[in-house]
Amino acid sequence: MGRRTRLSLRFSFLCTESLHSHSFEIMAYYDVLGPTPSTDLKHHLYRKLYLCKDSDEAQLCALALLPYQVDFVKASVVRLKELIRLMIHWLQTSFASPTEENNIYRSARRNLSINVAEKSFYDLKRFRRLPSSYSLELLTIYIWEQAEKPLSFSLLQGMRAVFKLLIQYADIDVVWHRHYHRKFPIFVKVNQKRTRPFILDPVNPTVNVCDTCNAWDEVAHVAKLSLRKPLFSGVRAEPPWLFTDAW
Repeated sequence: MGRRTRLSLRFSFLCTESLHSHSFEIMAYYDVLGPTPSTDLKHHLYRKLYLCKDSDEAQLCALALLPYQVDFVKASVVRLKELIRLMIHWLQTSFASPTEENNIYRSARRNLSINVAEKSFYDLKRFRRLPSSYSLELLTIYIWEQAEKPLSFSLLQGMRAVFKLLIQYADIDVVWHRHYHRKFPIFVKVNQKRTRPFILDPVNPTVNVCDTCNAWDEVAHVAKLSLRKPLFSGVRAEPPWLFTDAW
């Protein structure tokens, strides 16, 4: 069994013969929109989400938008999906898990080999939240759109572009208008008080998906280290990725 909340349950199924596992997450789902929601019904849900003070109720209502989030990402071309998978793999393998960091911290304390500054550092790391997979998916889609949506491209160039923007995370400012209009009042209110980095959920104008992360400095640092790997040695921007030279 893994993480449990009031609205979700995460667990892994271990196949003992082949020694591999499959991870699952079961979430409560509130189909408030139905199969073919009208624009007015969507706008009503957005207003409810914006005004809702109950976190559990807001999460339950937001889950009604999950199929549209999935569709937004699934609409990507095959090559872009490959780049997204690479970036998710990077996110999952390039950062120590909180459990590993806690073990290091406890071991250091037992050996009395940790000073005040290091204690503060470890305390911060224990409570750090990395970007969600969804936010990295959206950022990768944005990068691809900036390259004018090529059907075929170098994955190396694509990864380099994403890393360069992560290093400049304070400049991330991404909005789509496929599900809500620029003059929609909820969007206008959220847009006025946005903070960087900013990636507005393309199907929910009340949520900056970057807000789930409190460790952007660490993400930028790891992205910078990744660009120093031999794989990227001597690699320069090529069309259609020349715009990354400005970052």
